[in-house]
Amino acid sequence: ENGMSNNQRPHFWIPDNEVEQVSKTIRGDSKPRDIVHSEHGAKLSQGLQFVKQALESIQDDDSLQDMGLYVFRVELPEGEKVQSRKDLFSSNGMKINAVKDERNAIVSTTKQQFQILKNRVNAYTSKGTNKTYFDYIENISPYVGTEKNASVLKKKVYIDRPPETIDIQLMFIPNLQAQEYEVAVAKVVEKITATNGVIQQQPYYLSDNTPVIRAIIPSSALMRYENDSAIYRIEETRFFSARVDGGPNSIPASVGINKDVDIGSLPIVAVLDSGVNFTTPFDQLLIDHWIAPGSTGGDCDHGTRVASKVAFAHLGVLLSGTDILTPRARIIDCNIMDGSVPENIFIQRIQDAVALYSGMTKIFNLSANASAPIEGDEMSIIGFELDALQLKHGVQCVISAGNHDLWQTENSLDDILDDDDSRITPPADSMLSIVVGSVVAENYPNCLSGKNMIAPYSRCGPGFSGFSKPDMCAYGGTVVVDETGSSVPTDAGSLVMTKEGTFVPDAGTSFTAPTVAGDLAEILSVVPESDILLAKTLLYHNALPLWESDNMDNDELALAHNLYGRGISSVSDSKFSSPPRVTFVRTGTLNRVTKERIKIYMPEVLAAQPGRNVARVTVTCISMPPVDRTKGSEYLGAYIRASLKKAHPDGHLLPVSPDYKEGRKKWDVCHQFTKLFSSFNAGDWQVWLEPFSRWDDVDTDVPYALVVTIEDVSGTLDVYSEVQAQNRWQALNTIRIKVDT
Repeated sequence: ENGMSNNQRPHFWIPDNEVEQVSKTIRGDSKPRDIVHSEHGAKLSQGLQFVKQALESIQDDDSLQDMGLYVFRVELPEGEKVQSRKDLFSSNGMKINAVKDERNAIVSTTKQQFQILKNRVNAYTSKGTNKTYFDYIENISPYVGTEKNASVLKKKVYIDRPPETIDIQLMFIPNLQAQEYEVAVAKVVEKITATNGVIQQQPYYLSDNTPVIRAIIPSSALMRYENDSAIYRIEETRFFSARVDGGPNSIPASVGINKDVDIGSLPIVAVLDSGVNFTTPFDQLLIDHWIAPGSTGGDCDHGTRVASKVAFAHLGVLLSGTDILTPRARIIDCNIMDGSVPENIFIQRIQDAVALYSGMTKIFNLSANASAPIEGDEMSIIGFELDALQLKHGVQCVISAGNHDLWQTENSLDDILDDDDSRITPPADSMLSIVVGSVVAENYPNCLSGKNMIAPYSRCGPGFSGFSKPDMCAYGGTVVVDETGSSVPTDAGSLVMTKEGTFVPDAGTSFTAPTVAGDLAEILSVVPESDILLAKTLLYHNALPLWESDNMDNDELALAHNLYGRGISSVSDSKFSSPPRVTFVRTGTLNRVTKERIKIYMPEVLAAQPGRNVARVTVTCISMPPVDRTKGSEYLGAYIRASLKKAHPDGHLLPVSPDYKEGRKKWDVCHQFTKLFSSFNAGDWQVWLEPFSRWDDVDTDVPYALVVTIEDVSGTLDVYSEVQAQNRWQALNTIRIKVDT
């Protein structure tokens, strides 16, 4: 597969001398507010008074009481942003501990500072001093009570009939000092014992150093944690397990392995699951087995099926009469699931596996999800931990979107998709992971879905903070329901290999994530220096949409993305250009004061074509921004905007507006758009990249990968050779990228 066939050409690498770096100036502007300071000051004074009263009324439960810390909420006016008003907080002695959204911050001050703040607000009320600050605070209010609960938990305890006990994770206020945490954690531990709760495992620390305690408490005691200033958020503990369905009609495995494949040279994917057991001759694809410390080890049922999709993509070829399988990847078996694993232990096991194997592979498949949908306004603990892990080790996680059981009770696919319970579950809200949904491969009677439509069990978006999820989809079996019950038909998308070495149909996003993980591994094999971000960008860039976007509006397109992501992988387009389709690639880093203008070439032979929609240009830019869980909906620290400029005969460039807003959402990690052209000029076109950042200083470098394709829509012209004849861009298979160490 590494040799190129007749029509396959290497992509072109864009070297530094085709890129112009431009400085970016950062402007901050402020509009004065039309406010009567005496009235506004009275409102703020009252807010401070409420905060003081609230904290005094709960002092018995307040684990920060002894340290003299006051925690409260500050809200800015509509249109203002916490990030651009940092001096308002610091100059008034307020430390921003966490941000809920653009204009809401949770802050802490000492008792002395709180008193100074009250005096200043009084001076503002009477004389209008410090107008520049206090005009820009809309509201000050206590941060106590039920709003700290995740909404699922709130509903369970206060609306439904509350269970006797609840298994919860108590997350502390972020960004306190180590010694403050020491005191606060000890106090909360005391309270758990005093309220007949039981701590599960030791308190643990998230990657941003926030402590979390998992405990089982009587639900009647929940209020005592809501009223504790040391507690920021309370969630029900999520559990992760690997379930296998799959029918009995298994196909006996008298199947061999393709002897022509050099197994030692196949790319590697780590499978984080319940263990992998391949029978001979497939066991030679397993290069390591690891069981997480403290785990009894999983039973290999689910993990083997998942790994078979990594190694062989669609096993449906077995049905077409051949008894030789051609593998495409090797497997590291990371056995982390022994039954139902709580979130805190699950995270620890994943971290251990990635630390151990990130030197051997950059791709980690995780086909396990929590049972309840994401909250959406707050990144899940595991979603954040996976993002932090990917940034730290430079790896890529591929994750299932999750499955639901609504197909058992609903009557139509529309009803399922309208139900909030069909939304993705953690960790599929992770912003840096590749999240994969499931699509049906064939039409069946008694199936709620049809060919090339979302599978009846596959969870859908939107993801965190309204961003588009899943990222990709793949064929993954379906479920038919009739008088006899439910079953999974055998087709190209549904066959998996069992630990006994037989082949059975099974359905679930568990088996579409590994299909894409294997696709990514194949793409990575042609990418210089195994640059995983570039491989991911090629995967997204060349995905084949399952819908006709020509007659869709933005809303319809947004819906399509929340069902299918970008579509189905095209491994061959991701790996190779062809005569009618030329692809340029580049990787680099940008910080908030640099922009780049990157040259690509529009061939004469294409510009000379008469007619409508002769050329298609597609641009995809993916970045790896810093993430910060304590910033609420402002989670991503940066994004990169890409724009296209076309040539004009007089030498200057004209802006190109994309057909859709969808794909240009601010603060997403991927910016992608496609444009059809009818009349245009040949020569140098440019892609302009501009970074935006929220929290970080100038020095934060955000890595990016850019892929641009110019395509002859008729598929008949050789545009590739004309670009090649320019001798300005290097063939991807001949280059070594300079890597700064």
